[in-house]
Amino acid sequence: MGWVKKGRVFNPDGSQDWARHSFMTPCPWQRDESTIRLFGGMRDDHGISRIGWVDVEASDPLQVKAVSEKPVIGLGAPGMFDDNGVILGDVLEVSEDELRLYYVGFQLVEKAKFLAFSGLAVSRDRGNSFERVQQTPVIDRCPEGAFIGALHSIAALPDGTYRAWISRGFGWQDIGGRLFPAYDCWTLTSKDGVRFDNSTAQRIIPPAPEEYRIGRPRANQLPDGSWELRATSDTLSKQYASFRFTSPDGVDFTRTSDAELPRGAADAWDGEMTCYPARIDTAQGRSYLFYNGNNMGATGVGVAVLED
Repeated sequence: MGWVKKGRVFNPDGSQDWARHSFMTPCPWQRDESTIRLFGGMRDDHGISRIGWVDVEASDPLQVKAVSEKPVIGLGAPGMFDDNGVILGDVLEVSEDELRLYYVGFQLVEKAKFLAFSGLAVSRDRGNSFERVQQTPVIDRCPEGAFIGALHSIAALPDGTYRAWISRGFGWQDIGGRLFPAYDCWTLTSKDGVRFDNSTAQRIIPPAPEEYRIGRPRANQLPDGSWELRATSDTLSKQYASFRFTSPDGVDFTRTSDAELPRGAADAWDGEMTCYPARIDTAQGRSYLFYNGNNMGATGVGVAVLED
């Protein structure tokens, strides 16, 4: 079995001032039997992202059914951690009337490129609108994550607790006179999925020798009880690519050499990179991998299907 790329699903047409371009860090959620709601960050003319959604047909994700007319999460209040953009995170259905949206908020500061920490909002209407749980981050800065503390996937465990997989940013890499964030992957647990203790986190995936950053860890449990995780890395030579990891327990991961999402043709929307993959296994037995193309989502989001 393997992933077969089917094509680009969506990219904003520029008609809305809050969504001129990009659909970053896609996050799929099956809203009903026939609908996958795909949440993502869309940028305005200034490059600032707000979270919206695209509804696609669960049997054929290339068929777009609806697009959000306004953001489900806008910018935070001035001075808050999320006042200069928000991206996904993860979406977790806790019950029929509680959908949690974990997001990453960006803030500009004077002496660093940016700060990015994790917030939480809740929907009571099946993902049409969300309200922030609090104005401050649920995962804030810590010694190992002084610049970035970004939750990118979370799962409910059998004992009623939660495990999250996060990126922590610890510095900046100068490449050709430009500063890029340096980060790696960690995991931590929470009793309620709302309060997190940074001091309990474990580092699970460091950058390889040629890499200076690896992040956006997306973990999911397989039918045999083991876990897989996909993360996207960058090298000093600017080779941006995603990798698959496996684990028996969601903590100890091994990198594989699986080439799941090869780049497209040189002039294609995903000819320069395929990144930020997010898997969903539908109630109907189909498995999809949504992913971003060139320039970290500037050209939109595509899909691959798991086939024999």
